[in-house]
Amino acid sequence: MKVGFIGLGSMGLPMAQRIRAEGHGLALYARRQASLEPFAGADDVTFAATPAELGTAVDAVGICVFDAAGVEEVLFGADGLAGALKPGSVVLVHSTLSPAQIRSIAERATPYGLRVLDAPVSGGSARALAGELTIMVGGDAGALADVSGLLATLSQHVVHLGGVGAGSYAKLVNNALFTAQIVLADDAMRAGESLGVDPAALADILTTGSSACVASGVRLRAGSLTGIAGTAADAALTKDVTLTAELLGDAPGSELVDVARRFVAAMRRD
Repeated sequence: MKVGFIGLGSMGLPMAQRIRAEGHGLALYARRQASLEPFAGADDVTFAATPAELGTAVDAVGICVFDAAGVEEVLFGADGLAGALKPGSVVLVHSTLSPAQIRSIAERATPYGLRVLDAPVSGGSARALAGELTIMVGGDAGALADVSGLLATLSQHVVHLGGVGAGSYAKLVNNALFTAQIVLADDAMRAGESLGVDPAALADILTTGSSACVASGVRLRAGSLTGIAGTAADAALTKDVTLTAELLGDAPGSELVDVARRFVAAMRRD
């Protein structure tokens, strides 16, 4: 299968590298030439000048850009993928969007004969390179079966949750919990300070003890919540918590978002 990939950021780059390493034909498009530098000199990678050019050369395409506007641009914008991909092609949207956003994109793609899968990922760059991501999928089971070999290069844990949008619901809950865990790790450090516990020693304990998790490690490595401000994690988690808050409102479980929104507030604090 010839695979296209657009969005070579902190997650997209190692995903594309993994796809190539596992022997799939790979075509890439990036707005910035610098994003393609990790593939410089690769004679087994095709470089496209536009999304449309990429679309003419592939059977499936993964999109891992920042938000819904970015997905819509590469699909439906000038020189977009939609009019160039063969009918029946599978579009894997790995970006984290709201369910309404990904459903709208899937509906817009239908007249072109494209099959959109809502396929956000979780696990971080190291696990992407190792093929150990978790992939949350919403969409047609037949389309998923047709790209199962491709997804197997990225993950041994592909979870089909239902129709388009179901993957996004799961990813937003996951990221709200991740963000809340960052906040709670900050609370733990402040609790230790109040009790006179040495901060460096407590951070060591929280990094290795039973409470340790990926999210708490983000806070402990940063040294403070404000140490995360302005980073890629700030932008992505702020977007995702905001989307989750809009979906949940005051429904049961919204207490999770209340904690996560303290992260958003800390990122905006001068």
